[in-house]
Amino acid sequence: MSAPAPRILRIQALARRPGVCRVDIAGAGTYPLECATVRALGLAEGAEVSSALLERVRAAAARLGAREAALRLLRRRLRSRVELEAALRRRGAPPDAVLAVVGELRRLGWIDDARFARAWIRDRLALRPCGARRLRAELRRRGVSAQVIAEALAELLPFEMEDDLAVAQARSRLGRLRALSPEAARRRLAGWLARRGYPAEVIARALRHLLPGGGGSTGVGPAA
Repeated sequence: MSAPAPRILRIQALARRPGVCRVDIAGAGTYPLECATVRALGLAEGAEVSSALLERVRAAAARLGAREAALRLLRRRLRSRVELEAALRRRGAPPDAVLAVVGELRRLGWIDDARFARAWIRDRLALRPCGARRLRAELRRRGVSAQVIAEALAELLPFEMEDDLAVAQARSRLGRLRALSPEAARRRLAGWLARRGYPAEVIARALRHLLPGGGGSTGVGPAA
């Protein structure tokens, strides 16, 4: 003889989470669900819950938890799609819930890799300026596609602006190198610019501008 199906003991609207209800199911646990989902699933106090319905309840609760976690993360700062998916997985959200929530938030405009890339570049240029090569690597690590990165860089850090930025940063560094020989200062400055993500051709132009007459070699290899 099979065990009787569990019954819903209580459905309670949560004052601190508008639009969310807590559903207590005897022997099966407590699940926060959107009140609209409670109605859509036909849940009612005292009603039996079949195994299929219980799975739907669990899936809906997982999606709600993932959505709420995602919105909390996005309110702190913009994130790429890949970043958000990874953060939700670390919080234990099931794969199906992660895909559903991320898809929903992309449709609603909460997740937009192009907007994320532009915001990332603007912040970096304002707070910790660096070259396009480093910005590209940082965004790729966050899962932004090469095409999206290229479009954002073309808009916010075109070639001529990168040249000006490299010159400005090199000039601010040059005062610390006055005690070195011209050739040593050139090598040191070239390495410093390379570590900040400037390609070799940009570095060469910056050095010619600031240290004319020092030869063409920067000591830096081709850009990655």
